Amino acid sequence: MFMKFFPKKTYSARMETEIEHYKEIFKDGLFQKVPPIWNEVEHLFSKQIKMATGVSGLPEYVARHTAKRKRVKLLSLGSGSCGVELDLIGPLLKKQGTELNLVAVDINQQILDQAKLEANKRNIKFSGLVQDINKLSLQPNSYDVIMAFAALHHFDNLNLVTKEINRALKPNGIFVTVDIPTRNGYLLWPETKAVVDQLWQILPPKFKFDHTAHAEITYMEKFPDVDYAKNSFECSNSEAILPALKKNLLEEVFVPGMTLSRRFFDTKFGPNFDLSQSLDKAIFDFISELDQYYLENNLLKPETFFGVYIKK
Repeated sequence: MFMKFFPKKTYSARMETEIEHYKEIFKDGLFQKVPPIWNEVEHLFSKQIKMATGVSGLPEYVARHTAKRKRVKLLSLGSGSCGVELDLIGPLLKKQGTELNLVAVDINQQILDQAKLEANKRNIKFSGLVQDINKLSLQPNSYDVIMAFAALHHFDNLNLVTKEINRALKPNGIFVTVDIPTRNGYLLWPETKAVVDQLWQILPPKFKFDHTAHAEITYMEKFPDVDYAKNSFECSNSEAILPALKKNLLEEVFVPGMTLSRRFFDTKFGPNFDLSQSLDKAIFDFISELDQYYLENNLLKPETFFGVYIKK
């Protein structure tokens, strides 16, 4: 999820870093490789989504919303290689007899070419647009569904982006997203940092190896609270995600999650865990329970959310 290399801090250099980083991420397929424990984290979050909506995630929500339609025009912002769109949403729509017309916007021509090739294999109508989403311009009233899957936290100009989403939605259209509304730069909020630091002190050493931030896997005596936005677009304006959505769209669904789990179980430290081992499983269960406790009692801010929005 995070970048190992940081160039100059200019906008163009940050953009180039983004392009090169995600070429590497998607060179072997449509999805980023994640440690097995991350799939369990997402499974727990999908249960929360299902409790709130009756479906287990974004693809299922899109399918339910479009169930009675013959065709759907879907726009994906910051699409990457379109794994969710092609391999999760596409089959669900095909099963219910809905034709998918997919439009993908990204800064990376190579990845869009990869997505087009995969779309052709699946007989999905596809068009890719290379565009800096911080300068987004969309045709009004054009899309049945607009989505951004783990992409909003890469955009600086969220006020513009959400205005354009609102403008581009058809009157009965929806915007759906799963994203990371963290502190800017993916820094920890002070109250979250206090909990993470305490847990880190008691965590056995084998779980403290960082798999992403350095050229080699590196032991971290202290939890690394790093500002990734200094040199990349990682969570560059993530504090503005929720305010911009609320300002420029109407909220239909908001499911918060993951007050702590990202910090221990994603690509950075997640590879240290093997859930077939009793200690690893016990730590996972403990942190997951703490995560939910802090969320339900509004003691820590969520670092993930699922949201559905309609035209204002």
